[in-house]
Amino acid sequence: MIALIIGLIVPILAIVALFPWYDRVHPLVLGFPFLYFWIFMWFPLTTLCLYVAWKLEHRALGEGER
Repeated sequence: MIALIIGLIVPILAIVALFPWYDRVHPLVLGFPFLYFWIFMWFPLTTLCLYVAWKLEHRALGEGER
């Protein structure tokens, strides 16, 4: 269950649920508007979340079931 939360819920909440918050912020980050920076930052972070979820799920299955 923790793998599902890390792999799916965290990225979805970061992109969709926090939209009203980061839509109001207008600074530039690395020359990009914050909205673009936030969305593009979550591409590698989503990959990282999916990797962590995969590792947790793989460990939960046990070493004998590979």
